[in-house]
Amino acid sequence: MPRARPDGDPERVHGLAADGEAALSRGDYEGAITLLRGARSLDPGSADLAFNLGLALLRSGRARDARAALEEALALGPPAADLYANLGLALYELGRIAEAEASYAEALRLTPGLPEALNNLGVIRFQAGRYAEAAELFRRALSSRPGYEDAAFNLRDTLAELGGDA
Repeated sequence: MPRARPDGDPERVHGLAADGEAALSRGDYEGAITLLRGARSLDPGSADLAFNLGLALLRSGRARDARAALEEALALGPPAADLYANLGLALYELGRIAEAEASYAEALRLTPGLPEALNNLGVIRFQAGRYAEAAELFRRALSSRPGYEDAAFNLRDTLAELGGDA
């Protein structure tokens, strides 16, 4: 699929995108959303802009809008594990558990040791009472990223459910 050409000045698009990414990095999600939407209006064919907008929306608690932006990023660019992992999180937050699992599975197909996908899939297994599977996923996440606190806490809680110790 051919990529749409930016309607605006490429330097302006780049500046808005860079400022949006900086706002996202410092936790200013509303600022990031505004800047990234501005950049996307000038370059609607950019998968990277759609992805970053999706991240900002997801982190601001707007899972429905995040899902739409992340699905646009998938339509515009090549598949990427981090994109599927974040889409999985948006789907999970929307209560679409089966779709979230499928998205995490695709992330893991693309990058088998992706810690976020392993951890988040483990959370789904934990909530389903599938503790042994959850523990294995949390262990794999920790193996991929030693010191990954979310996975360590989740493993501890899972082992407590299994009657073991962390």
